[in-house]
Amino acid sequence: MTHQLVSPEQIAERQQLVLRRGLAQWPQETPGEAAQVSAFAQWLGSLASSTVLAHPHFPLFMPVDADFSPRMACYFSLGDYEQADLQLIDQLIQAGDRVVECGGGAGVTGSLAGMRSGRAVTVVEPNTRMHGQIQATFAANGQQLELIDAAVVADSYPLNSIELGFYPEYWWSSSLAPALADRRESVPVLRLGDLLARLQPSVLILDIEGGELGLFPTSLPDQLRLLMVEIHTPDIGELATVELVNNILAQGFVLRRLLAQTWVFERSN
Repeated sequence: MTHQLVSPEQIAERQQLVLRRGLAQWPQETPGEAAQVSAFAQWLGSLASSTVLAHPHFPLFMPVDADFSPRMACYFSLGDYEQADLQLIDQLIQAGDRVVECGGGAGVTGSLAGMRSGRAVTVVEPNTRMHGQIQATFAANGQQLELIDAAVVADSYPLNSIELGFYPEYWWSSSLAPALADRRESVPVLRLGDLLARLQPSVLILDIEGGELGLFPTSLPDQLRLLMVEIHTPDIGELATVELVNNILAQGFVLRRLLAQTWVFERSN
């Protein structure tokens, strides 16, 4: 069963808005968006059991229930949830790729990565409250999942845990200014070098809400052909963005694509 509270015209209008976004600011709420989110809240609140939303642009489904975030349900139905990542995954991931995703969200991008690669996807996600949603989304899309409970950190990180701030309405968590979050929690860490050595991915997707700051340089293995990083420039700043990009380029990668805040680097040799 699917349910949508948005029109084709609203979906098309939102797609044009997505295409106009830049690097230095986050999306702003559009006129009428609050009313749309409110409509989704009323609909979700009326659900006696879970149902499924269908994505307007990709063959993706997302299970929802009465406790689901109305804002995220609205964005997904408009085609504005991780739209840049979905477009790049659809175009660049190849059959047979070994995909590791750090920062799983609701499991939507990982599910599409599984469809395009034809293999199980490993998702590293420190927010245990999202684990059930990720598993349900993968199952709804017929994809195989390995789920790791950890936050990815730099190889030089000295501790075995890190404090994150959690923002339930938007599903994300960050090590940047956790005191400002709705909830704080210490979570286990997984160093990037250990992750790459253990899983040997050909594609690494990083969307870790500012955690990319200081994550590189590290030794990037030869089998890693594609690196997709959402760089949170509005949060980490211009100079940190430049440093991060240069560190990746210095390890034998070239910039292949740039869409919204998502940068795609491909090994040049």
